[in-house]
Amino acid sequence: MQRRLGQREIMGGQVAELADQWPGGTIVQWGDLTEAERHHLKAATTGETPEAILYPQTVEALAEAMRIAHDWGIAVIPMGSGSKLHWGGVVNNAPWVMSTRHLDRLVEHAVGDLTVTVEAGAKLRAVEEILAKSQQFLAIDPTYADDATIGGIVATGDMGSWRQRYHSIRDRLIGISFVRHDGQLVKAGGRVVKNVAGYDLMKLLTASYGTLGVITQLTFRLYPLPEASQTLVMTGEASGIGEAVMAIRRSSVVPTALDLLSLGLLHRLQLEGELGLGIRVQNVGPSVEQQSDRLRELAQRLGLGVTSFEAEEEQEFWGRSQQALEQGTPQERVLLKWGVRPTAMISTLDRLEEILAQLQVQPGNERAIARFYAGSGLGHLTLPRHQATSSILGQLRRHCQANGGFLTILEAPQALKGQINPWGDLGNAKIAMARIKQQFDPQTRLSPGRFLL
Repeated sequence: MQRRLGQREIMGGQVAELADQWPGGTIVQWGDLTEAERHHLKAATTGETPEAILYPQTVEALAEAMRIAHDWGIAVIPMGSGSKLHWGGVVNNAPWVMSTRHLDRLVEHAVGDLTVTVEAGAKLRAVEEILAKSQQFLAIDPTYADDATIGGIVATGDMGSWRQRYHSIRDRLIGISFVRHDGQLVKAGGRVVKNVAGYDLMKLLTASYGTLGVITQLTFRLYPLPEASQTLVMTGEASGIGEAVMAIRRSSVVPTALDLLSLGLLHRLQLEGELGLGIRVQNVGPSVEQQSDRLRELAQRLGLGVTSFEAEEEQEFWGRSQQALEQGTPQERVLLKWGVRPTAMISTLDRLEEILAQLQVQPGNERAIARFYAGSGLGHLTLPRHQATSSILGQLRRHCQANGGFLTILEAPQALKGQINPWGDLGNAKIAMARIKQQFDPQTRLSPGRFLL
């Protein structure tokens, strides 16, 4: 008969027993973690700190550890590098952390089929370096890209400016493997792009925030590296920028990125204007030049300023744009994901400035940093902590919802997340999502409290 222990008994000292029964990896206790690891976990959890962090060496070892956790009644937090572990809700009393750090192999790169299969703990940057040797890339641009693991990117559904051309993570994902709450390994999809078996499971696990299973392996479609690339930034009045967005969407120009840039972000990038539009075009050289010329003509016709970036300057521009959103800790600023109908993006940025005007915000680095991915109406917003009150966030959320969208709190001090629900009102979707959670994790032992339950 298997021994079943209550959670408090486990917290009281069962790590040695775990080590006897589980030889498949390394077990590290709280006091032996690095400062960075403790920081990530403190920001992500409440109540008692995790008792043990498990580092399985193989997928089979991870499955066995999950089976033991299930039999002993222990809640578990799946973790990659931990860079987004504090996104969303705060996890309640999960004694074990299940790290995929050592599951970092590139399993297969089918160059001719433009697909790659990797384990969940592989770092994005490491995978990119390997793919670049074959002139291919993943077309993923997440937050904290230098630290992000492939599994963590999928678990949070994190995507940035490249959403304009390459759409969401779901649209590139063609295969997934994960371990259930009871230690069973599940696979869906396959290596060949046309294989749609398991499509629903891939959708469900994407952006599930570690609440439905522990992702172990992923297969993606790839893209050839573009021959040439150029970025143009149009700046000027909001009305002109709005016309530019509509004209580009109707034109033959196919941008890789089409980002609306707020006044605060323009200031940080040392560009002048009421609003900005960052446009990146990538293709063969002649096509890039032709599209860039059309964009310059459009800007001239609308009376907008244009700044061009190529080569290293282009990389620096997009890097600085991303860093402006990421700078600071959750104690210093709040990071939000928001979305509205594409036709409401500019009015939403106007509403943001109106709401913040209540605080008498002065020009400078204290401005909000906001970006919309113009093709989808999704985006990110960073507010200095003193501006991100529950009242301000409530007003922004109501505006987004009134315009067919949402506002999600990704990073914030735990006290603020206690005042305002990070996910907002999910409406009728909450019932369906709760049923899915019940089916995948009936005892609520995967990241309890991070999402709905």
